[in-house]
Amino acid sequence: MNIIVAEDEAITLKRTQYFLEKWGHRVITAQNGLEALEEFLSSEVDLIITDWMMPEMDGMELVRHIRGKGSEISFVYIILLTSREEKKDIVNALGSGVDDYIVKPFDPAELQARVNVGERMVRLERSLKEYGSGLEKIVRRQTSVIRQTQEETIIRLLSALEMRDKETGGHVRRMALFSALLAEAAGWPAQRVSDLRLAAPMHDIGKIGIPDIILRKKGQLTEEEFEVIKSHTTIGGEILKDSKFSMLQMAYEITLFHHERWDGKGYPHNLAGEEIPEVARIVALVDVFDALSNDRFYRKAAPEEEVLKTMNEGRGTQFDPCFFDLFIDMVPKFKEIAKEIV
Repeated sequence: MNIIVAEDEAITLKRTQYFLEKWGHRVITAQNGLEALEEFLSSEVDLIITDWMMPEMDGMELVRHIRGKGSEISFVYIILLTSREEKKDIVNALGSGVDDYIVKPFDPAELQARVNVGERMVRLERSLKEYGSGLEKIVRRQTSVIRQTQEETIIRLLSALEMRDKETGGHVRRMALFSALLAEAAGWPAQRVSDLRLAAPMHDIGKIGIPDIILRKKGQLTEEEFEVIKSHTTIGGEILKDSKFSMLQMAYEITLFHHERWDGKGYPHNLAGEEIPEVARIVALVDVFDALSNDRFYRKAAPEEEVLKTMNEGRGTQFDPCFFDLFIDMVPKFKEIAKEIV
């Protein structure tokens, strides 16, 4: 092992070094705590044997500096070698980060036994840390695989639903990326952005309950037919309500409220302004942008200039003005994504 011995008494220092090297250890010597700390910070160290009372920096202050590093460093075993043998001193030392305690003058056999215990503890602690680190990597990897599986399953199933009203699967994939990009620009935390990427494509899941004769009608809808179409929000809400999972809770809010308007004239509940959940306000923007920018079975895609002009007219009435301004800044990135996902 690599061992630092911090001791200001020359004879004790030499004696300790002699026995440790005799037992096959590599020894670094220091005459005070400050020197020992400098050596510790610049060397690979397994065990420290330190006196309590030393100039510059005493043994207990050295211990506090080392233990203060916490998880930044590998585990180091610390033995206090001192002439102080009062019970209260021993208790104080062991409660302050010291692992073992030897009273001077020491018996070489006792020192060897305690160093051997320290060696076993160092190996055990470091093995556990390595195991924990490896396990953490496995968990992260498996979590990522599960998340990717969820995402692909959702996209594929919703793409099938989109085909029902003659849309392409590209719409749901673009919705996922557009929504996540806008939320990221708004400063959302990574986990919430990730949840939105999975939840946004579910915005029209309620269309599964709309009859084909209305959903796929090419001509103008009657007032009664439009009321049926509007019900896809509440149908979707019924499908997704009461989930314990944050992503599905978010999908519920999106599905139910993405046709609400900032001015309160939307549906199904005529919510206005910040009464509308943020997730629904974001999806409302990107859904309209993608719908106008791509062919639908009942009309052709509009030119970009016309799309943005139409949407700008809805700033502060149909759309949240703050999210709308962020959206305008993100349009070039949306266009790049749209080129890749058709």
